[in-house]
Amino acid sequence: MATNQYFNTTSFAPEQLLTENLVAESIQIHGQDMYYLKRTDVNEDTVFNESTITEFNDAFSIEMYIEDADGFQGEGDFLSKFGLEIRDQLNLIVSIKRWEEESTIVYPQEGDLVYWPLQDKTYEIKFVEDEVAFWQLGKRYVYRLSTESFEFSSEKFNTGIDEIDDIQQHTFVTVDLTLGTGTGEFTVGEIVYQGANFDSATATGTVETWNSGTKVLKLSNLTGSFAQNTNTIGRDSGANYLLGATQQIVYTENKTTDTTDGTSGQDTVFTGSSTNVEKVIDFTVGNPFSEDY
Repeated sequence: MATNQYFNTTSFAPEQLLTENLVAESIQIHGQDMYYLKRTDVNEDTVFNESTITEFNDAFSIEMYIEDADGFQGEGDFLSKFGLEIRDQLNLIVSIKRWEEESTIVYPQEGDLVYWPLQDKTYEIKFVEDEVAFWQLGKRYVYRLSTESFEFSSEKFNTGIDEIDDIQQHTFVTVDLTLGTGTGEFTVGEIVYQGANFDSATATGTVETWNSGTKVLKLSNLTGSFAQNTNTIGRDSGANYLLGATQQIVYTENKTTDTTDGTSGQDTVFTGSSTNVEKVIDFTVGNPFSEDY
């Protein structure tokens, strides 16, 4: 038997519009202002289908409703064999109507980030459910974003919003390269590499600072291993300097700067050749995780 022709429950536009507006307004009343950060893959490995360099250069504000009103979901905070892990999960609801008004992105995507200013914390989107409240009146009104605490791994943040861009200052590894002969001026934020060309680079990094007087180049977002007796080239500036056999490589691991005296009490500096640096993790049978530094 067919449905009653006098009751339209799937395609009555005025009723759909009313519900859509009520949903958007309710999120604006009971939600929180969040920042959505779009992920950009700079150097994609087509063989393994993964990105070796990831940047977050764009962010926009939009209100979202926190579905978990009684606290975080997930495994929470626990000690594993790798140390303290935070597995807080957060389910967020965002209006499709408001999303289309504020964003140039078609829909939220896994791998992008959500920053919550109230908590000063960032969450990575693990899954986007677009069929929440299953087709009420024949239309979808919201996205549900399943997110988990973001684990920083040398991503580059350049959104122009200081509280977000500071994320990469909390924990990252940098390398100071004291270069030799060469020409040109590296620019802050550009990517430098070693290799025949950028696509086949054996090592890459992002310029944090460049001192043309001392020829010290500080890099972050490291991939691969910078080798001596090899030219280091700026992708945008074209600067080209030799990292000679006598030049110094200094690795600095910045874990935190929140010490009472204002110093970086947990920073660790590894100085010398790449061979000395590799002694920090010695994958031998007798001493797999040495502290020979």
